Amino acid sequence: MSKTMIVTSGTSGIGKAIAYKLLSESKDSSDKLIINYFEKDQVEQMLTELSDKDKLKVTFVYADMSTYEGMESFVEEVLKISPKIDWLVCNTAIGTYKKFEEYDYDLWDKILRTNLSVPTFMIQKLKPHFNNGGKIILMGSLAGALSYSSSLVYSVSKAGVHHLAKCLLKEFDGQNVSINAIAPSFVETPWQNGRSQESYDRINKKINLHRFAQPEEVAKLVYDTMTNDFINGTLLEITGGYDYF
Repeated sequence: MSKTMIVTSGTSGIGKAIAYKLLSESKDSSDKLIINYFEKDQVEQMLTELSDKDKLKVTFVYADMSTYEGMESFVEEVLKISPKIDWLVCNTAIGTYKKFEEYDYDLWDKILRTNLSVPTFMIQKLKPHFNNGGKIILMGSLAGALSYSSSLVYSVSKAGVHHLAKCLLKEFDGQNVSINAIAPSFVETPWQNGRSQESYDRINKKINLHRFAQPEEVAKLVYDTMTNDFINGTLLEITGGYDYF
């Protein structure tokens, strides 16, 4: 049976890897993959990489997912493409490396809104449209499970995402929709651009595998979680053994 799948911020980093994993596992020519994007050049790059077969399955939808208005327009476009949803990956997130003393109300509100509130209300709006057996993945972070000294607000937002996955189970009771959160540690994505070699070395000393994850490794966990019906209401960490040293 064909599926309608959604990935927010699916044109870069982990989101892009998830989109490609879903396409690689898609066997039904009627499958639909809706990819939210914010930067047009990333879409143009993906279009050079996608096969002709996969291009028929993909629809790119622009939306600024840091705002409620952007999310609402995205949901509206999604439901025009398909009134029924099977898989949703909430991948959009932003952060800051400002010191706590430098925070202001707007920065705090924007990060909590983008990382936690907007996904919550997107799920609320899409809830009636999920097919039986639907799957929701919330992209959390190890920063939400540990005290992340580099960004208090990011850490707090991701802790909220982790708890949201558990709380939403009660709201979807009887609808047969599984909801889980994935918590990666450090992943080699464009987010790491500009990180110094000293910073890499310092972090890698804390990871049992002594390296950052590849986006494809996180994408595989996302797919494996969505294809296992009995994984539900769970936080799955993918850290390489962080903090073992």
